[in-house]
Amino acid sequence: MSDREVYVEIQTLGNSARVAAVDAATGEEVVFQVPVNTTRLEIDRLALAKLNWKLARNAEAQGEAGKKQRPGDKPGRGLKV
Repeated sequence: MSDREVYVEIQTLGNSARVAAVDAATGEEVVFQVPVNTTRLEIDRLALAKLNWKLARNAEAQGEAGKKQRPGDKPGRGLKV
């Protein structure tokens, strides 16, 4: 798959398969579903792409730790409807 070690678990659920992939170095996990007839190569590629995306997003978020995290001006939770 890649230079990194990734653990992949596949569980078949009817016409779909639940895939959980964990990066061994960081412990980051992604979970997604694919059609049951998806090849193992496609599953591995998708798992690696999703893990790379998540690791990049987390690295970016750590770089912005001092910046404002909320989208609005006021502190608090919820959405204005």
